[in-house]
Amino acid sequence: MNESTVARQIVPMHSIAESEAQIRISRSHLYCLITGASRGLGWALAEECARAGMNLILVALPDTGLAEAASTLGQRYGIDVRCREIDLTEPDSPDALHRWIGEQRLAVNMLINNAGIGAHGPFSESALERNRAMIALNISALVQLTQLFLPELKRHPQAYILNVASLAAFYAMPCKPVYAPTKAFVLNFSLALRAELAGTTVTVSALCPGGIISNEECRKLIAAQGFIGRISCHHPEEVARYALEQMLRNRAVIIPGLINKVARIMGVFVPLSLTQLFIRSRFDNTSNGERPGANRNLASLLETGHE
Repeated sequence: MNESTVARQIVPMHSIAESEAQIRISRSHLYCLITGASRGLGWALAEECARAGMNLILVALPDTGLAEAASTLGQRYGIDVRCREIDLTEPDSPDALHRWIGEQRLAVNMLINNAGIGAHGPFSESALERNRAMIALNISALVQLTQLFLPELKRHPQAYILNVASLAAFYAMPCKPVYAPTKAFVLNFSLALRAELAGTTVTVSALCPGGIISNEECRKLIAAQGFIGRISCHHPEEVARYALEQMLRNRAVIIPGLINKVARIMGVFVPLSLTQLFIRSRFDNTSNGERPGANRNLASLLETGHE
């Protein structure tokens, strides 16, 4: 496990300060904790927060280049960046992370639960190890981190929780029979917790993006889905900027992109049988031959982003 610390200095907010509804939240002694931060959406969220002058605690798997990434952000934006390389699928990892941050005496007023595993394909052909890890990371680690840091968040005049779900959270999806339910849990957990915390200083938002072009594998997967896949996907930087803007506006559910918003509304009115037929035909297109990621080891899948 590596740790990296770079110089501290607060810089003016730029892109997410353009809206009058947004709040200046960075303070020299406050930190934003982001999991899955070494690449994809997590890296884009980290850079957007850094651009806004927020100090960061970045968490990712070992050997993902996190220390170098943290140093880059600190030097580029003049903020304090700490990093911790840890596998959050391990049952004791959330406690270990929380304990380490406490030992560092770092005050956290923003928690972004971004780390997650995406997978697709028939359930009967899926790897049990991957399904276990998916549940452990997408659900268990997220719940544990939220519960561990909630008392700390409540201490601050204004605090935020952003849980990364997925557009898949709204559907029972063939070819994603474990992934989609884990994201449905994230969405419903976020909304329930938001209701519980109404009237406190802590706001909770759920981010539900569609496809994110976070790496070459995701690019190929989205391309295989044809026209619908192409028009509903976004680059991580777009999603990160929009997510933070909407979070600061206290939006409960954040869905980037007009097409994805329309898809969500249509999903309410279209019969389930037709929705599932469409979803299956869409993802069956990606299953001709070897599915992307079918033979990759688990460690390489843990930070591929959200599908």
